[in-house]
Amino acid sequence: MNFKAENNEIHHGFQMTFQNGCTISVQFSKFNYSDQGKTTAEVAAWDGKGSWLLFDDINWIDIGDATEVMSKCTPDDVAMLISELVKLKNEQQ
Repeated sequence: MNFKAENNEIHHGFQMTFQNGCTISVQFSKFNYSDQGKTTAEVAAWDGKGSWLLFDDINWIDIGDATEVMSKCTPDDVAMLISELVKLKNEQQ
């Protein structure tokens, strides 16, 4: 488990890796699908094997090596995505 924060010309945001091996990235710069952190952020997630994940309003979907992100997420969305990602079981990875 760890945190990683970035704040430079290109990246503004953070990553969190959880005990289940999953990582979430929350970014909010002018280069992301957000309003630069005023009210929204771009979120990406992947499992411990490097497979990217998308949340479909009910559960996480493994999209393999496709690098899709969830755009324009509100703070409530980000909190929910973190909560749901933590709940994923290791055997689902």
